[in-house]
Amino acid sequence: MTQTSSSFPGARPTTDDPPTLVEHLRDGTVVRIRPELPRDASREQAFLSRLSSEALSYRFLGLVKESGAATARELTSLDVPREVALVALVGDPPLETEIGVACYRLHDDGSRCDCAVTVDPAWQNKGVGRLLMRHLIGVARAQGVRWMYAVDAVRCAGAHRLAEHLGFRSRPDPEDPAVVTFELELE
Repeated sequence: MTQTSSSFPGARPTTDDPPTLVEHLRDGTVVRIRPELPRDASREQAFLSRLSSEALSYRFLGLVKESGAATARELTSLDVPREVALVALVGDPPLETEIGVACYRLHDDGSRCDCAVTVDPAWQNKGVGRLLMRHLIGVARAQGVRWMYAVDAVRCAGAHRLAEHLGFRSRPDPEDPAVVTFELELE
């Protein structure tokens, strides 16, 4: 049964069984979306190991880091509710495979957040990023966030199409012509 994005309270649950949304990709593949938890560190490390250096920069909100165990532990130990991460999983529990993650980090005033989405290269162009971002936007709205921002390289046409599909407006960065800023007003 598919639940709505209101199933995510915007904070990582403290229980072992977080709220999970069941979705279907365009090709019919069943995907489960849920908040990322500290217990996901080894799964996150395996996900990171499949990413290119460019894709790693998306996962780290632009700050490229190593894809080792310490980084995976850091990414799965969120500063809730300031940070939110939703993962997309395929396969049967407990042997699920992470195929994507969308995250945001609130600014100090709580009205704005930086966001990013990263999808395993083998799962791109199947709707994973769209599903993750749709639910992340729902969490941000529920938490009272007014603006979401994403920064991306000009050359990343696929990410630009996704942002436009989700309603983000783009503007060039006046300080860096190789970068585009996307912004979405939430109401």
